[in-house]
Amino acid sequence: MKHLLFVIIAPFSFSLSANSQTYFQQEVDYRIDVQLYDQENILRGFEEFDYKNNSKDALAFIYVHLWPNGYKNNETALAKQLYLMDDMSLEYAAEGDRGYIDSLGFKVDGKDVSWMYDADHVDICKIELAEPLKPGESITVSTPFKVKIPSGDISRLGFVEESYQVTQWYPKPAVFDLDGWHQMPYLTQGEFYSEYGTFDVSITLPKNYVVGATGDLQTASEIEFLNERVKTTTANFKDDKFSSETKFGRALRSFPESDTALKTIRFTQKDVHDFAWFADKRFEVLKGEVELPNSGEIVTSWAMFVPHHSKLWENAIEYLNDATHYYSLWNGDYPYKHVTAVDGTISAGGGMEYPNITVIGNAGSKEELEVVIVHEVGHNWFYGLLGSNERDHAWMDEGLNTLNEIRYMQTKYPNNKRMSDMASGIVGKLHFEDLNHHHMSDLTFSMMSSYGIDQPIELGSNDYTPVNYGAIVYAKTGLVFMYLKDYLEDAEFDKAMQAYYEEWHYKHPQPADIRKTIEKETGKDLGWLFEDLIQTTKQIDYKIKSAKIGETTSTVKVKNIGQINSPVRVD
Repeated sequence: MKHLLFVIIAPFSFSLSANSQTYFQQEVDYRIDVQLYDQENILRGFEEFDYKNNSKDALAFIYVHLWPNGYKNNETALAKQLYLMDDMSLEYAAEGDRGYIDSLGFKVDGKDVSWMYDADHVDICKIELAEPLKPGESITVSTPFKVKIPSGDISRLGFVEESYQVTQWYPKPAVFDLDGWHQMPYLTQGEFYSEYGTFDVSITLPKNYVVGATGDLQTASEIEFLNERVKTTTANFKDDKFSSETKFGRALRSFPESDTALKTIRFTQKDVHDFAWFADKRFEVLKGEVELPNSGEIVTSWAMFVPHHSKLWENAIEYLNDATHYYSLWNGDYPYKHVTAVDGTISAGGGMEYPNITVIGNAGSKEELEVVIVHEVGHNWFYGLLGSNERDHAWMDEGLNTLNEIRYMQTKYPNNKRMSDMASGIVGKLHFEDLNHHHMSDLTFSMMSSYGIDQPIELGSNDYTPVNYGAIVYAKTGLVFMYLKDYLEDAEFDKAMQAYYEEWHYKHPQPADIRKTIEKETGKDLGWLFEDLIQTTKQIDYKIKSAKIGETTSTVKVKNIGQINSPVRVD
């Protein structure tokens, strides 16, 4: 057994924001009817949303995001960001691969209103209200809309042949909080910030599409359709029909003809801030359930995947269930009725999260698939339930989620050598023996730091170089909070994180809020973390000055040769 000691080197003084004392958030309740025209890659729909003003200000206007317009031309913020990242997918896209939203006609409480596109960003508009919306009052905004779905090779919203990933697709009000309006253009590097509320969404499309979505499915015939698909998929695994793609040839990859008959399926969900859906006629379906560790409630798990990925996905329900269990155990129980992962090809990384559902990119192995599913399911907590501003404080979701991902791998696979396995060709040459999942983050960040291109954790998403978005926002933040967990030890860390969850789920926490909660629960001053490690590129670095090893006791003196007076671990 290792003996572990954390030594506090010096105290800190600090001040905390009092924002939580005057906290408010707006409420948006959506009703959307939409139809997919898969021969044209078009959505046609109608939307209503009730907008309640819970602030102390009378609002003369509302900003609304029209994010499909980010794919419209080479002048959008998305196009300019992709170009700077040496990604020419939108710069040279054919007209049929671009996207947009149009056919808009906003009304407020049934009356036409004046609205206009933002002068700099065509994917933002401003609705002028005929009368100021007073505190405590609500209005109903409505509009028809048409979305030309872009190619899935560009970013998150898209089609890949006849497979659809319908995300950030409807007019959505920007967040108004204590800092004012947060209208923002769509970006690939840089995620989102949206108001909580309810969704009631009806989707019409050809009958043979399999659909996974945010929210609880309300259509009995579609529930029966999915359950029959589960029986077929289970039988295919039992009969080893997925053992060789050559058994079916290209039929495993090809799309069946779209049914001429249509179906309309309805999903509803409360206490979420986004709605996404995914549709593919080829999807195989697996179904399971997981019992939550604290409440004992049962959550249904769904995995939807294309046949030629079946061998990778055969244990997907296990990954979904284990992720839901451990994240609930450490942070607080999952409050929704289902958790779903769908197989898809997207350009925005290995996976992308939405409430209740995640889309997973191409994985090279079962191990990789498990890691991505676990990470994306984890975003139901860090972004989904704890709705931080991802554009300004990306570490609050990606970094805290990476900590939980690392912890999951260490817990489920304590002897894993994931880093060594990935570097199998150079293990002996570079002494990469016995390196685990944790070391992947460690080496990723250490490399950036050694090159002198480290950046602070507390920056806006668009302020990072592409390589540092992963190395800092994900890896470095995960390591910093792993350091905090080791310092506090698991029980105290879990108590603090569960208190953070209890206080801030379904809300919009800021950096000062998570600090205040953890310090309150632990009684410890964490300025060394929230001021130095997060806001600067200062580093912790200690060396052993002397060591006297006795039979019953040992004395170790350490010297701070770094830039931060922090707790230091001595093994």
